[in-house]
Amino acid sequence: MQGFKKVPKLRFEGFQDEYERKEFGELVKKSSKIYNPNKDSTNYKCIELESLSQKTGMLLSTFDSVDLKSNKTKFKKGNVLFGKLRPYLKKFLLVDFDGVCTSEIWVFEAFRINNSYLFYLIQTDKFNYEANLTTGSKMPRADWDYVSSIRYSFPTLPEQEKIANFLTAVDAKISNLSEEKSLLEQYKKGAMQKIFSQELRFKQDDGSDFPKWENKRLGEVSQITMGQSPSSASYNTIKKGKYLIQGNADIKNRRTNPRNWTDEPTKECEVGDLILTVRAPVGAIAISNHNACIGRGVCAIKNTRESCLDFLYQFLLLYESKWTSLEQGSTFTAVSGKDIKSVSLKMPIKEEQIKIANFLSAIDEKIATVSEALEGAQAFKKGLLQQLFV
Repeated sequence: MQGFKKVPKLRFEGFQDEYERKEFGELVKKSSKIYNPNKDSTNYKCIELESLSQKTGMLLSTFDSVDLKSNKTKFKKGNVLFGKLRPYLKKFLLVDFDGVCTSEIWVFEAFRINNSYLFYLIQTDKFNYEANLTTGSKMPRADWDYVSSIRYSFPTLPEQEKIANFLTAVDAKISNLSEEKSLLEQYKKGAMQKIFSQELRFKQDDGSDFPKWENKRLGEVSQITMGQSPSSASYNTIKKGKYLIQGNADIKNRRTNPRNWTDEPTKECEVGDLILTVRAPVGAIAISNHNACIGRGVCAIKNTRESCLDFLYQFLLLYESKWTSLEQGSTFTAVSGKDIKSVSLKMPIKEEQIKIANFLSAIDEKIATVSEALEGAQAFKKGLLQQLFV
């Protein structure tokens, strides 16, 4: 196998050389340089495993090494960090400063490959599969003796740089979309707080003020149907009967996404109804895309003549974090139909509800558009990692 050569499915124009093949430990040195805070007075930035963002290659926080009480591993600008503790979390970073890190993080220094190329190599499915053949069960750790023995095929340095530069540009696109999404979400959160506190009010079409909001209970302005689970013997995946919405596992991106069907439907919802989870996690709100049977983990909410369903949806989005105060039980937290109906809210007249709902829904549409673009960019990168590396 020593002479084995392999090239990836996708290559940039102008590169035709076969890839070399070596063990990971022949390409990368794992740093063992120790920083002792009792002997070294240099103040470094220190990184903990929790400081590394999952699957994004981003740094969340640092602290000064003057606060350290124990030895840490040194790293320098250009090194690649990988979280060896619970490697399935896929925490990694290409550092742009000198510093120190805790022992749960491996420090890699590439010496036969480009550091940026290494940064993307450790994001591949192959590396993550091998790193997760770990030692330990409660606190799994990647095994260096094993990981260092895995063989990888790699191109010449110019081709490595081309690959790394292209993937860096893709990462920049992902980062920009992530930031845009975050800013839109922050803007919407602020707008909701101002609207529902009535700091921000809409005007009628003639420019006059809307009437004052009235105190209501959710049960007064909506129709609430508590779910009832059918017999488990009726569950099926052959599309027999009606879709079955049991709980949070049947919701994705604020829309119903059922996994099963039932041919013995009990309580039901219709397309467009709001679906509220009533068992842990309590209070997650979504919109039904299905005429379906609803199990005991959810309830269905319809509007009345005096309420706008989109307004109720926006209110329940804002209310999500408050449900914990109503949860009952120690084993399975849950809320009852009585609890849900008793939720208090201030209600404008229906015309203002519609204006509020249209405004907030327009922001939701922008967030959804950016989210779709972000997911597309992430999928594009995943495909590149599969096709540019071997």
